[in-house]
Amino acid sequence: MDMLPHANCIIMEHRLVSGLNLRQVDVFRAVMKFETVTAAASALGSSQPTVTREILRLETTVGFTLFDRRRQRLHPTARALKLYHAIEQAYAGLDHINNSLHRMRTADGEILQISSLPTFAQSLLPEAVSRLQRETPGVTVEIDSGDPRNQSPISGFNFDLGLIEGDYDESTTEVIHLATFQQVCLIPRGHELANARGPLRLHDLDGQSFISLGPKDPYRLILDKMLDEAGVSRRIPVIIQSANAACEMVAQGLGITIVNPLTALSHAGDRAVLRPFFPDAKFVVSALHPVDRPWVDSAGKLVEHLKAVCAEVNARLKTYSDAA
Repeated sequence: MDMLPHANCIIMEHRLVSGLNLRQVDVFRAVMKFETVTAAASALGSSQPTVTREILRLETTVGFTLFDRRRQRLHPTARALKLYHAIEQAYAGLDHINNSLHRMRTADGEILQISSLPTFAQSLLPEAVSRLQRETPGVTVEIDSGDPRNQSPISGFNFDLGLIEGDYDESTTEVIHLATFQQVCLIPRGHELANARGPLRLHDLDGQSFISLGPKDPYRLILDKMLDEAGVSRRIPVIIQSANAACEMVAQGLGITIVNPLTALSHAGDRAVLRPFFPDAKFVVSALHPVDRPWVDSAGKLVEHLKAVCAEVNARLKTYSDAA
């Protein structure tokens, strides 16, 4: 970076004054970003002496040296790098606000914000959103693939509708039951259990290669407990967090798995067979709505489409049960 003149005359001892102004922030950011006073001045449409003065004033304002001056060059100090990081975070927040404003200005109608577990973003939402768009063409749907329960009610839920598995007991949200499904077994085509008659039972898993979900998955914990109580032992060659990935492992012939039917249905076909499983392990799908967030019309419409899609999925699953 270009050397600033008179740098040695700066005395910083306990001279903190009022906070930074926007001009100082812009100049500092430009010097850090473009690495020389010359380039920063050009980017700002200013002159080198002006930028130099602003940097000196900035150092006086903050009360410590931001640049080491060596061999006619400026080298950012550790404090300068930390300040730059904080400023960039602030600009990122401002960019987020501006992007949100832009989306609101350009949207033809409502903006519906959804926070959904990945399973539902890949299975239920595509069809439900398609129906919503046909019914309400102007709506813009923003989907965040995360667990809405991880958002803090203190800082505020940032969604109009959240999709979760199971129930949820929290006064900050309204819980809407969408559907209850039965967990199913996905089996590689050609496997000895693929053509067995009737629902699969716990003892059918004894000695089988089993693709297991992660150790903290609530449905794995339930299944493990049932198998332990029944004295059933499995071989577990793969443990994986994602139900979708577990199904793909099954399709590769690595073993069988028990997962939610929404995910299993998308993998049933040439490489894998879907079979009902007993005892019935319920898989509940719920929608969440923050009670302090006004309802948007499109959220209510999407809930109805989700219920319809869930009912259709349950009807498809019944054909597998009947066939078994």
